[in-house]
Amino acid sequence: MKPAIKLLSILSAFILLQSSHLQAAEPIQLKSQFNAADVEWIKGSGDSSISGTAFLQLNDNEQKGCAGFNVELLPVAQYSNERIFNIYGNNSLGQILLTDGVPKFTPDHPGYHEFVRKSQCDDKNHFSFKDLPVGDYYVIVFVIWKDGKGQDVGGALMKKVSLKAGDNQVVEIKKG
Repeated sequence: MKPAIKLLSILSAFILLQSSHLQAAEPIQLKSQFNAADVEWIKGSGDSSISGTAFLQLNDNEQKGCAGFNVELLPVAQYSNERIFNIYGNNSLGQILLTDGVPKFTPDHPGYHEFVRKSQCDDKNHFSFKDLPVGDYYVIVFVIWKDGKGQDVGGALMKKVSLKAGDNQVVEIKKG
């Protein structure tokens, strides 16, 4: 390959990489609108539960458990479906590392963040949610810590769970 063509190829690849990086930083425009009426059922009570464990798969094939980290239970609705799909690439099971770049959304309705149930993983990487109403949920587990330089590292895991009356779902959330 001629030096001028090789340089042009390298420059083209660099520009493409830079432009795709800039696009990833732009907020994702959501098509759906948040509607509190679609998710207010999560604040109710029921006789079902979700419990389990979670392990984040790191780039070096090491797994880090969720001990001490936060877990959220989100109600499934059109708005949450769209957000989850844009973060994890699907709506059933996934993970994202902070190094992958976590998307931002517009609109990012503040009410969306109010309709969640919160818990924390214990020292054995176990979490639980009790007295849940019937419905479809996203279990989101955050495994984020500071590295030696004080930078946030880690990521999040997601699993969709459907509950019927009296269900006691036990799940293991991990990639692969």
